[in-house]
Amino acid sequence: MTRVAAYILGGSGYGGGELLRLLSQHPQVQSICAVSRRHAGEPFWKTHPNLYRMVDGKFEAEPDWSALSEAEHAVVFSAMPHFELAQQLPVLAKAWAKHGLAERLTLIDLSGDFRLDSAAEFERACGKPHPYPQALGTFVYGLPEWQKDKIKGAKRIASPGCFATTIQLALLPLAGLRDLGFIAVSAMTGSSGSGATPGETTHHPTRANDFRAYKVLSHQHEAEITRLLDTEGSTGYSLAFVPHSAPLVRGIFATVQLHPPAALGLTAESLRKRYEDFYRDAPFVRLVEDTPRIVAVVGSNFCDIAVHEKHGNVVVMAALDNLVKGMAGQAIQDMNLGCQFFENAGLGILGIYPG
Repeated sequence: MTRVAAYILGGSGYGGGELLRLLSQHPQVQSICAVSRRHAGEPFWKTHPNLYRMVDGKFEAEPDWSALSEAEHAVVFSAMPHFELAQQLPVLAKAWAKHGLAERLTLIDLSGDFRLDSAAEFERACGKPHPYPQALGTFVYGLPEWQKDKIKGAKRIASPGCFATTIQLALLPLAGLRDLGFIAVSAMTGSSGSGATPGETTHHPTRANDFRAYKVLSHQHEAEITRLLDTEGSTGYSLAFVPHSAPLVRGIFATVQLHPPAALGLTAESLRKRYEDFYRDAPFVRLVEDTPRIVAVVGSNFCDIAVHEKHGNVVVMAALDNLVKGMAGQAIQDMNLGCQFFENAGLGILGIYPG
C-alpha cells in the first residue's frame, strides 16, 4: 500500500483543521505536518480543540522539505488565504526542485489562486491582477464529478470554491444543453465560509440573527460556474447568482431556477433520470426527494441534490458542508484521484443529525 506524507500550509485555519481531522483517518496517510507561523510550536489541538488526544503534532514555523523528500509519496495542501500561494509559488518551486520534489510532489490548492486559466479572467473575477500569471493553466480544476480522468495522476490541482462546487453539481447534468435561458441562482452560506479571522460583515455575532445578500451578481465563484457551462458547450443562457449570508456556522444551500424550452423535454421524470444516470458513479452525490437538508450533510463529504419540475419550471436544489465537500474533503478526494487511490478513501464519514 502506498503511504503518503502530507504537509499542510496554513494549518491553523478552518480548512487546515478539517484537513488534519480527515487526513488523520485516511488509511494511506502515514504522517501529517502543518505549518503556521503564528502558532508555531503549539500543539494542533490548541487551535483545533476537536483534535485533542486524537491528532498528535505541533505547528511548524517553516516546512521541512528535506524530510518530506524522503516520503514514498509527498502531498502538499495549501490552505493559505487567497493570493498567498500564488505569491509564494516561485520560491516554493525552487525549494522543491532543490530537494528532488519537483516531479514527485502532488500540490493541491484550496484557495482561488489557480482555479481560472487566464490572467484576464482572474482579474475580472477577483478584481485585482494575478500575482503569478505564468502558472495559470498549469493546475487541473479539481471537481471530480466533472473531470475525474484529468485529475487522475495530476500533480497540481486547484480545488473548486464552495459556492462553485454546490452550484456546478446542481447544473452539471444540464451542462451542454443549448438555450437554457435565464438561470437564477440563490445560495446561502454559513459564517465559517469567511474563514477564521472575523471581519465587520462576516463575524458570526453580527450575522447570527440576520440574513442578507452580498456581492450581488458579482461573486468571484460565478466565473468558475460559467466556465464549466461554456466548456461543456452550453449557449443561449444567462446566469444571475445572488449569494446570501445565513445565520449558520457550516453549510451551503443553493436553489437554481430556470424555464428551459419545451423542445428540450425536461419533464420531472426525464430530469430525475438524467440526474440519476449522470451521478450513478459519483460516490459523494446523493439524490434526495423533496429537499436537501444542510443538517444531513454537515461534517460529511456529501452533496445532496433534489430536482423538481412543474409547468415547465425547473428547480434544482443542492446542499453541502462548505468546509468538507466545499473545501478540505474535496481536496482529499482530489488527492485520492491524483495519487490513484480509491476515490472515497478516508472520506466515508456521515453527517451529524441532529446538528
